[in-house]
Amino acid sequence: MEPKYGLIKFGGITLILSGILFFVQYLFMLPMPSPPLSDAVLVTWLQEWRFNLSMADELLFFATLLLIPSTVALYRILVKVDKIKTMLGCGLLAVIIPVNILLVIILGRLVYPVFNIELPPDIYKLVISIYYGGMHSVAIILSMATIILCLVIRKSVLGKPAAYFGFVVGILDLIGAYPWMVGTAMVFVSQLAFAAWFIFLGLRVLGRMEEAVG
Repeated sequence: MEPKYGLIKFGGITLILSGILFFVQYLFMLPMPSPPLSDAVLVTWLQEWRFNLSMADELLFFATLLLIPSTVALYRILVKVDKIKTMLGCGLLAVIIPVNILLVIILGRLVYPVFNIELPPDIYKLVISIYYGGMHSVAIILSMATIILCLVIRKSVLGKPAAYFGFVVGILDLIGAYPWMVGTAMVFVSQLAFAAWFIFLGLRVLGRMEEAVG
């Protein structure tokens, strides 16, 4: 009983920390304009926003690692309610982890020269397009995971408020997956909602540990 209790408590804490780190990462990306098409302007853009990109890269790395215990804790709590949906939802969350780590490596290539190797603008464009394409995929997977998990959360000890909040977040995640259509402001709203839901969910986990373990 005690190890499971500690695992869920740790998972609740990491949910909160992950939400905070994701939120701060979004703040670093928020003021950045879309990457320019011109080669010369693109190089200037990378130099101008190097600090924001590097900070966002580091924060994404640690926020993603915190998803590991968070996902395990959610699985432990929700599997007793609906095993199939819990496995599917947590499985989708788990898929995001290696994808995000790959995106960390890709984003880092824009700001951390390897052996001082400078890339030509065409390669930078490829790296940027892969990064944003990856973020698009992550947002869609996250939307699916959130909605599926909330179908279970509303029947669990975590309660209906967390589930209904999550349903909204899942829809916003899907909308935010298309930044070229909805604009920067809408994307930030979706990202803010996601981070807030993680924090709220972590607080619910910590507040309902005895019921969850029992």
